Amino acid sequence: MAKGKSAIIAPTHALKPKARDKTGSRMRILLITTLFPNAAKPSHGVFVENRLTAYRKKYDAEVKVIAPAPWFPFKHSAFGAYADFASVPETEMRNGVEVRHPRYLIPPKLAMNVAPAALTRCLRKAVCALVDDGWDFDLIDAHYFYPDGVAALQIAREFDRPIVITARGTDVNRLPDFARPRAAILDAAFRADAVVTVAGALKDELARLGAPSEKITVLRNGVDLEMFKPADREQERRVLGVDGLVLASVGHLIERKGHELVIDALGSLSGATLLIVGEGPQRKALEARAQAAGVADRVRFLGRADHKELRGVYAAADVLVLASSREGWPNVLLEAMACGAPCVATNVWGSGEVIAAKEAGRLANERSAESIATEIKKLLASPPGRKATRAYAERFSWDETADGMDRIFRELAQKTQASRAVTQEPVAFADESYRPRLMVTVDTEEQFDWRSFENLKWRVNDVEGLQRFQQLCSDAEVRPLYFLTLPMMNDVNTSAFFGRLAKAEKADMGLHLHQWVTPPGDYRGEFYSYQKNLPRAVHRAKLKTLCDAFADVFGDAPLSHRAGRYGIAKGDYELLAECGVQYDFSPSAGFDFSARGGPDFSNMSSQPFSAIGADWRVWVTPVSGALAIRRTRSFLSQTRTPAGFLPYRAMKSPGMMRAMRLSPEGASLTELQALTRRLVADKTKVLTLTLHSTSLTPGANDYGRDEESVAALTSTTAAYLDWFKTALGGELISFTDLKDLYAANRGDD
Repeated sequence: MAKGKSAIIAPTHALKPKARDKTGSRMRILLITTLFPNAAKPSHGVFVENRLTAYRKKYDAEVKVIAPAPWFPFKHSAFGAYADFASVPETEMRNGVEVRHPRYLIPPKLAMNVAPAALTRCLRKAVCALVDDGWDFDLIDAHYFYPDGVAALQIAREFDRPIVITARGTDVNRLPDFARPRAAILDAAFRADAVVTVAGALKDELARLGAPSEKITVLRNGVDLEMFKPADREQERRVLGVDGLVLASVGHLIERKGHELVIDALGSLSGATLLIVGEGPQRKALEARAQAAGVADRVRFLGRADHKELRGVYAAADVLVLASSREGWPNVLLEAMACGAPCVATNVWGSGEVIAAKEAGRLANERSAESIATEIKKLLASPPGRKATRAYAERFSWDETADGMDRIFRELAQKTQASRAVTQEPVAFADESYRPRLMVTVDTEEQFDWRSFENLKWRVNDVEGLQRFQQLCSDAEVRPLYFLTLPMMNDVNTSAFFGRLAKAEKADMGLHLHQWVTPPGDYRGEFYSYQKNLPRAVHRAKLKTLCDAFADVFGDAPLSHRAGRYGIAKGDYELLAECGVQYDFSPSAGFDFSARGGPDFSNMSSQPFSAIGADWRVWVTPVSGALAIRRTRSFLSQTRTPAGFLPYRAMKSPGMMRAMRLSPEGASLTELQALTRRLVADKTKVLTLTLHSTSLTPGANDYGRDEESVAALTSTTAAYLDWFKTALGGELISFTDLKDLYAANRGDD
């Protein structure tokens, strides 16, 4: 897809901290959501606009918004809320931000299932148009997980941009009740680069559903303390024509907001007046409810209100009541408090996090009219005072949230810039005659449970299994390349063993970053087990720790590297080059780890390539692998796939495919031979046979469950090496041989 050049707009407020990427340019943020105000519905999703406005007040980033609206052909008021969709402008400026409202079609009664696909098509066209107009972006800021976040994630993958998705309420506490949305939400939570929730309760619920909690940041909504502030209470009461005890219930007139419970509670609050602010499909039912309860003369339906009008309602009210069944982070509570009105709310989701002190109000533990009325009476019996309530609200300025957003955005923008700065070129040997060449590589690591990355326990195995494997390699006349984790280098016995091998020139050594056992920083969980997800400063520091340990053991700087769990991204090569690494073996061709938060190599071939920066080059030899038709040994050709990282491409019939790497772990000799024939037919310049050191110790991992499993694995390895050399006529090469081959690459500088 065409990518236009960015239009850099000069800052409009010289005193604002500049949200800049590492190159000094302003960050360019594309906000995607269907929840955003527009000229036809100015209060729709106003909380998203409020957060954006608060961020832009403090950080001068360049932002554009794509806020799709459902397609509807008629604007006549007879069509009710649907007419509002037709009235939404195609484009508008709001608070200095360009907002585009493309249309997407969702058939009635099918919306839940078809909305993600419809929204994706709409967004793809809109983003392409935006880029074609000359504006590119560093990251996507998506709001509401389903369908918005799910569709925005697909766009992020197609445009190779990072994405942060914010969960706001019903997308987490209601939609996961349905199987298809739940699966899509969890998938998006794993694949997104960052996840934000507006309340701790929403983070807990996402984690309970199975999302990786370590990547979820709670950034609660704030309140605009200038817009919502105390007003002349008596004046506002005169304007509204109320006196005595005044309650307010604010929100859409829909079932989950619980306005009917507040109406019912009014019956036991003698003389109280209830102001209901909002519009929605339940209005007639609520009016009938008030009539039936005998309180219709004390209930006032004020309809929609803008912020200025809401301030007057809050000022006039003695208590703001929120009887919702579900809430993310209910801003209405903070708005009322900022105007001095204490609140009573049902204790659901984020409400309990907002009302966390007596100055704020009280929580009803039961969602019933009786419980609500009881808490109102208790609050009125000992009111906190409007000044104290205002002071409580002042704790919730937007500053903390804006700072948290900036930390996330800045990190993602830096990764985008790092990736853009890397170019690639395939390896083309000076000798064009093809001959199969194979290296043997070993991920040499501590023993741990691969299925859990929380509170990991690990230990270093003895070297007996490694000694047997090294003898196997010596018998096959091959010099393996061992990638060592920090515990292996810190262990006296293993470091001495590898030191002897290096000195005798029987093996070569490189780095293997298991970040969870490498200081500094405590980044636990599966998401951070892929080092590409670490903050760049942390990733850089961990690599330095590993490099320093390597130099202490072997006396030289490391030249080679393989990422733990294959967790490399294109922008990470700059960090490797900084610490002197010139050869990387991380990408695992054919494999997609993104469903668990890792990288996607499903579109990568096994051909070697160079990652190139302004003043550095890293030679990349992927872990050899390919896709096969499931339940067969028919591997797909890679001859038409260019070497290196490629743009995202959705796999056709993914359920029909399986990925296999050239490894004796879990593969038979026949399967290894079939994969090798495919790679050789594709003229793959260098093949890598790889395995884990823990597979050589009985019981240390699932591949080497017992003595028999280890014996079978080593036997398969020996037989394969013999077949490759004798039957196939291939060459077993060392790391030194590889360096010589790459040094002869045409275009080497």
